[in-house]
Amino acid sequence: MTGLISQLEEIFNNRELAAGFWIIVVFLLSVFSKNFRKFYKDVFPILLRKNIIIAFLIVIVYYCIAIRILFIFGFWELNLLKDSIFWFLFSEIPLLFTVIDKGKDKYFFFKILKESFAFAVVVDFILNTWSFNFFIELFIVPVAVIITAVYVYSGRKKELANVKKLCEYIFMIYGIAVVLRVSVHLITDMSVLLNIFSLKEFVFPIFILIINLPLIYGLSLYSIYEQIFVLMDKNKFKKKIAIIKFAKVSITKAYAARTDSDIILSLKESEEADLKKNLIKLKYKLNLKIGDNYMKRSNFYIIMSSLFLIIFTTILGFSSKIFLIYPLLYHYKNIIINTSGFGLPLSIFSLIYSIGLKMKKNEDLSLVKKYALFNFLYLINRQYKNIEEFPSFDRPDILFSNYIQVGYELMQECTSNTELLENLLTSYEWDSVKNLKNSLYKLRISVGIEEKEFDEFNTEKFVKYFHMKKDESRTNGDYNMFQSMMESSINEYIESVKRVYNELKQYINYNEYKKSL
Repeated sequence: MTGLISQLEEIFNNRELAAGFWIIVVFLLSVFSKNFRKFYKDVFPILLRKNIIIAFLIVIVYYCIAIRILFIFGFWELNLLKDSIFWFLFSEIPLLFTVIDKGKDKYFFFKILKESFAFAVVVDFILNTWSFNFFIELFIVPVAVIITAVYVYSGRKKELANVKKLCEYIFMIYGIAVVLRVSVHLITDMSVLLNIFSLKEFVFPIFILIINLPLIYGLSLYSIYEQIFVLMDKNKFKKKIAIIKFAKVSITKAYAARTDSDIILSLKESEEADLKKNLIKLKYKLNLKIGDNYMKRSNFYIIMSSLFLIIFTTILGFSSKIFLIYPLLYHYKNIIINTSGFGLPLSIFSLIYSIGLKMKKNEDLSLVKKYALFNFLYLINRQYKNIEEFPSFDRPDILFSNYIQVGYELMQECTSNTELLENLLTSYEWDSVKNLKNSLYKLRISVGIEEKEFDEFNTEKFVKYFHMKKDESRTNGDYNMFQSMMESSINEYIESVKRVYNELKQYINYNEYKKSL
């Protein structure tokens, strides 16, 4: 047993071995469970569908090609096989499902890249370089899973607040222990981290993600096109051609067509000519959007500068291998190397200039958004500051002052400034605001007060109204339909406010709002 563990430790670290052990144990136990067997029977037929198998084969082939490219340039080696398999199983496949669900515009993909270069990635890599003894990790893994599950569950129950705090203390103690262990290794065994293979392990996920982005983007675009084509009733072929000519390879345009009410109606009921007219209107509307178009030129400069920087750096860094692989280029060796030597500093200068231009344009656009959307941003900030960890659903007076009142003000602001919000915000920001509008609509339905009537309500009147609606509502034991619907809509509203706040917090300056009061 000890000898087998020693052999496996040469490939996997102790944490990975312990996690793998428990995954195998849970899987074997689940085979004997009737519910899990039923789950497997339901899931496997879905996974074995023709389109899913084709998609997975495309992903696997593309991934192998990406690995081959890294191998040709001397980056990939057999020691990275474990990292390659792990990244495919636990990063690429989940990322594909996430992108197909949430990849609605180019900003989502920029966000993925930004997260890949985050400081947290560096910290996570260093912390996972060293692990505890195998048997300690074998104990830690299931305990960590159980505590995490308890933490998530207790976070939803007000009466379990103390349990949540206890879990946080346990996480803190474990985190301190891991950091202390890693710190000792950093001082005594720095060579494990500062070597070429460790550098390759660290940058491999970043490189492979960048290479895989075209595939991920393409599958997301294909998914949106499929959602559009399903809506078509007649003249399908001509309508498909019209949609493809309109959106081409733009996810933003494809998703805009997917969500535009006139386009949806044209797809279902109208002729091809009506669809084309609506597509022209949508194209004109998208071209006028400040949020999506104002930064286009500076983004283009950054992309082109980065592309040329990568090309020139690759040529200069791997010139011997490139000319060996492509001997026909050897005759132009001096021209290629001299051009790359001149182009490298030029592309660096261009990249710096482009980033500066983008920062300046972003600052100008931010000022416009802060001014034009002042009331909306103020209400979002106000609501975000009022959010409680556990909303007081048993206190209608607090619900009114903390959520209902601000919610109705936001409802009026969104209704009166819909076009302004849609025009100034990027597609990703606007999508979060649309989600907020949907949650506000549900909130109004569950509360049962029309916008025009709400001005007549104060805290005292709302409390009376709340108890009256609660008494009139159907009950089943402790369950009350009115109260349950309100709780559900307020929770959804809170989540949508958090999302909008996180998307727009760069435009929100709380100190400025305090001075304005």
